[in-house]
Formats: sequence, structure tokens, C-alpha cells
Amino acid sequence: MDRRQLLALAFVVAALTTGCTHKEQSSTTTTGNETSSTSEATTAAPEANASATVESAVTIPPNTPVTFNFTDVAVTTGAAPVLRLGFGVKNGFKDPLICNESEFSLKLSDGTVLQTDSGAENSCTPDTVDPGTTGTGNMFFDLPSGYSGPVTLIMRSSDTNDIIGAGTTQVH
Repeated sequence: MDRRQLLALAFVVAALTTGCTHKEQSSTTTTGNETSSTSEATTAAPEANASATVESAVTIPPNTPVTFNFTDVAVTTGAAPVLRLGFGVKNGFKDPLICNESEFSLKLSDGTVLQTDSGAENSCTPDTVDPGTTGTGNMFFDLPSGYSGPVTLIMRSSDTNDIIGAGTTQVH
């Protein structure tokens, strides 16, 4: 194994042995129609995070060709909080969809946008999702301490940077 794989494996082992504060099973498909406004959640002030930006002007389209079905929502209880999102990703395009961590971000209720934790074991299986089929994804994000409320997973096109998928779930 190379150094990056060992680091990712160590992170996953640490996250699994630390435990989680919440695990949610869901069988409903979420779309951009379910985004939440900032007044619907209680949040802590974002911590200084190099991968966080505030993009309150980000407009998520009401319908996106890529939809998510959240199957696992968990936050580690040790040290810095890390959100693990497990989800199904359905490709509504007529072309194959490339699925990798660089296309995902997470929008918090206050407009803060977080990038995936590049040191974590983010994954999409398969890495190319055929039209009309569903793949699975696991993405990790460093959360501000004490955050609870809605989070919107965003997927952007690697070609145009347009939002092609968005889904909202709750962190408790």
C-alpha cells in the first residue's frame, strides 16, 4: 500500500473506533427541491477551516439530473467532528457520469461550503455510473464543532462546474 492509502486506512480505523453520535437510515431519494433555508437550523459558528468558503449566493437548481439517496449519516464523537455521508447516486443523464471526490462539496445552513476531506477514504462505486443506474458513495467532511442542522451534498460537473446533483439531509 502506498502512503496515502495507509493514511486513509488509519483515518477510517480511527473514525470507526471512536464511534458516532448519529446514524440515520433513509430510503427516500432527495433532490434539490428539499434544500433548507438558513433559518431552519441551529448552527455553531464555523471554525477556521482552509477547505471552507462562504458561498451564500450558490443557487441550487430545483431539479437536477443526479439524485442522492442517503443511507448513512454519522458524525465522529472524538476530537474534531467528521461527517460521513453514505449515499446512492442515481445518474439521470444520457451519458456516463464520472463520480469522484473532487466533484462533491457540502453546503451548511449558514452558506459555508466545505470540500471533501482529501485525507479520508472518499469513494464512489463504480467510479463511472452508467445512464439510468445507481452507484454508491461515501464522502467525509470536517464539520465545525457543534454543528447540527441541514447539510446539502452538492455534485458539480467536472467539465463546466455546474451543479448537476444536490440533496439535503439532517445532522443531529
